[in-house]
This record gives sequence, structure tokens and C-alpha cells, in this order.
Amino acid sequence: MDQFEQSSEAFLNELIDASSNGARAYVPESNADPLVYFNLHAQPFMDNVNPEFFYRTEAHEEAFLAMKRCIDEHISLGLTTAISGTGKTLLTQVLIHELDPRKFQPILVLCHPGMTGTGLLREIADELKLEFPGKRRTTQDLIWAIQAHIISLYIKGMRLVLIIDEVHFLGAQPLHILRTLSNLEVPERKLVTVLLFGEQSFMKKMEQPEYRSVFSRMFTRVELRPLRGQEISQYVKFRLLVAGGRPALFADDSFAQIEELSQGIPREVNRVCHNALIWAARHGQDSISAETMKELVEAHRV
Repeated sequence: MDQFEQSSEAFLNELIDASSNGARAYVPESNADPLVYFNLHAQPFMDNVNPEFFYRTEAHEEAFLAMKRCIDEHISLGLTTAISGTGKTLLTQVLIHELDPRKFQPILVLCHPGMTGTGLLREIADELKLEFPGKRRTTQDLIWAIQAHIISLYIKGMRLVLIIDEVHFLGAQPLHILRTLSNLEVPERKLVTVLLFGEQSFMKKMEQPEYRSVFSRMFTRVELRPLRGQEISQYVKFRLLVAGGRPALFADDSFAQIEELSQGIPREVNRVCHNALIWAARHGQDSISAETMKELVEAHRV
């Protein structure tokens, strides 16, 4: 067991001890609602972006530290790629939450298919609340206004952190515009950090000639891999504890099937576990075992 695994396990054990000492007693109720039946104060496996439920596996910690290093070391462009559902969007929220608002202005832009360079600039300008009184917002106007805002932040001792999610939807033109913005600098440092988050298909796109000059500027690149082995049980137990539940609600013999059904993708782990809680509550089971998972598969509920 390496140092990271030991620290993760120790952290989880502390939470389990705290849960055992201060959590509400488990009182089974004849109710199909798993929230009531399992005495939870929140849904532990919902498909939403909530930093409170962010469990830093080794893979997530590596990606987080790599992107945080981009900010701390004034690196202009950083890239995180991942399989869909692995947790990259949640990672963006954690990064924003970690930044000191006295030193940084972080903004998040969510890309969509067909987004143009001008469309991207408009989204950035809107997030920055830039005003263009009496003017049509041309591409050049937008670039100048955003650059002026970056410089004004620098004068105040602050820096813009521009987080672009779903970057795989962007074509060459908007990516080159991001490169242009990231080039703004003074002799000793870059004035803006651009962090890109996208699916693995983005790497295939970067092999094309029109993207090479952009890709070469992405100084830090990291891949967010799926969960594996013990990480899955730790992930499930952590989310249960945050929701006020018992860490042993999922029996040890259930995790091999959860891993097989989800392939270690956190969104799929959430889906499988969410359905398992519903099934167990409706059938009066006080825990989820390998047998429960087998019943779910046979009933086509996962």
C-alpha cells in the first residue's frame, strides 16, 4: 500500500469513526424511499456536481494537483482529458472552490457543439460581466475588452483563471483564440491561466495539423482515469458517510460486481449504487450484498 492509499484509508477511517460516534441510529422503516428507509439526509449517488461529495482518489488528486500547479506556477495552458462520467466537471468546481477570491477571478465556460470563436468570446465576456455600451460586439472588440480586463486584474494583484469545460466541442478557430488570450504576459509571468477539460476524443483531434501549434502550448497534460479496485469501495463508503449513512450499507462482496457493471466510471458507479439502494429499500433489505446485485442484474435494473 503506497503513501497515498494509506492517507486515503486513514481519512476514510476517521470519517467512519465520526459516523459511528455521532450519526443517527439506523432504524429500518417500511418505506420504499431509500432516503427514509436507510436514514439518509441526502441522496449519496445523485448525478450532479456537488463538491461536498468529491472523493479524491489517486487519479483525481493527480489531476487536481496538476491543474492547481498550472495556476500556482503561472502556466498559460493546462489540459485534463477523461472518459465521459469520470468526474472532470466536478473537478472544475473543486478548483474554483479552492481558489482565493482575493487573488484570482475564476470563471467557467461550458462549450457546446458548433461553438464559434466569437461565441466563445461572448460567453467569456458575459461571465466577466463586461459591458459594451452602444457597440456591436465584434470578435476584435471582445478580444480587446477581455485583454483589458486581464490587465486591470494584474494591476490589482489578481489573475484570471479561465476554465473551459467540454473543450472537445471546440474547433481550430476558438482554440487559437484561447491560445491568443493565454499569450498575454509581462516579462516575468503570464497574466492568465487557461485550463481545458475535455473527453479523450480531444486528443485524437490534436493530431491534425491545424491543431498542432495549440497543442504544443498545452504545457501540462493529465488524464483522469476511472476508479479501480479498492478505490471503488472507498468512493462508495465516502459518499454514504457524507449523506449520513452507514459505510457498511454495501457489503464487501458487492464491490466486485459494482466494478464490473460500472467499469470504474464514477457516474456509472453512482447509477448502479443509486438503483441498488432503491431495490434494497423496496424489498426490505437492510444492506446491499452480492446477491442483491445479482437480483438487480436479473431484473434489468442496472
